[in-house]
Amino acid sequence: MTEADIQSIALFFYFALLDDRRAIEASTQALALCRDKKKRNPEISNPVALVAATKITWDKFKVRVTRGRPNTTVESGWLIPEGVDLGPWREFQKTASEDELLTVIWSKILKIEDNDISEGLGITQGTIRYRLGRALRKLGTMTQGMGKLKHGTARG
Repeated sequence: MTEADIQSIALFFYFALLDDRRAIEASTQALALCRDKKKRNPEISNPVALVAATKITWDKFKVRVTRGRPNTTVESGWLIPEGVDLGPWREFQKTASEDELLTVIWSKILKIEDNDISEGLGITQGTIRYRLGRALRKLGTMTQGMGKLKHGTARG
């Protein structure tokens, strides 16, 4: 696993869980699982192993997290650029289906190719594209809604 793969695993859990402590704990477990997958099957690509490991680890952690209720602190070391509003993401994280949430993270945040996501999950690329399209429409609606809300409050 490369440094970029390790960062990708950490980012996956940060955006999936929005909980500093659990993101670090889940990342550690997923990294170990990912390395184990690579050791057992050296032919598997890093992105495919990463998707499979993060999904397995997500399934263990998701029951312990209330989606949409972030639990992050500045002291944890997660640096969000100044001016970035996570409000739409929090709303999306709370209301999106699990499949939509995870697919957006793998595809748009981590930039993993559809074929690697589908192979890592054992589902078709068409299913990945369908989930992604549905998720991006939802997320787009939320960002437009937040923009209107901010714009409206600026006037009044």
